[in-house]
Amino acid sequence: MTKLKGMTALNRRSQRKLETTEDKSQQHDKITTVATRRNVTTGTSPVPMRLSANDKAELNLWLEELSEQTGKKITGAKLLRGLLKMRGQVNEKKLIQAIYEAN
Repeated sequence: MTKLKGMTALNRRSQRKLETTEDKSQQHDKITTVATRRNVTTGTSPVPMRLSANDKAELNLWLEELSEQTGKKITGAKLLRGLLKMRGQVNEKKLIQAIYEAN
């Protein structure tokens, strides 16, 4: 019998393994930077927010406007984080007045 010419399934599989290990070794040669601590929120419990239908609609409108301005998806959680960062810049008297008027 003559020898078969071409690739067998076993040869193709072993060749793929060699290619993937070469790719992995090239990935490990990259220069790494110092890892920064990210704000990981997956381990914490969610904060419930009770809003009326009108307040939800206002929030969604504000989020849409912010998303259009930035070109990125802005969620309610991102908005709240941004407001927390601005805490020192907010006029507290005006904020308390707005809270009383909202009720």
